[in-house]
Amino acid sequence: MKYRLTSARIEVCGIEVIGFHGYYDAERTKGNRFSIDLRAEGDFHSSLTSDRLEESIDYSQMVQVVFDVNRAKDNLLIESFADRIANAMLERFPRMQKIAVRVEKLHPYGLGTVRCAAIELEKEREN
Repeated sequence: MKYRLTSARIEVCGIEVIGFHGYYDAERTKGNRFSIDLRAEGDFHSSLTSDRLEESIDYSQMVQVVFDVNRAKDNLLIESFADRIANAMLERFPRMQKIAVRVEKLHPYGLGTVRCAAIELEKEREN
């Protein structure tokens, strides 16, 4: 029996980094903990049958991109941090057609018992 693939995504969840992104001076000097989730769609369907990493998107390299973006520049807003991650993913991985990035700032400064403040965005290649 044949089956038709309707969708496939690669997800990497809970990438934790310490970054100096934030609006307040204390955030930029003491740092914050962030958790990043990634959800990628793209041209990696052949890897389902070939079992070859080069026909997919290497999620260890996706994690490295997050680390590199985190170290490269500090942002005032988590929105711009998430946007930089999304852009870097699409630049790094030609097979990736669409990326969703969720950035959670864990226990944000000045908000008491709030677990996180978050942004989630999606970007895709233009045709």
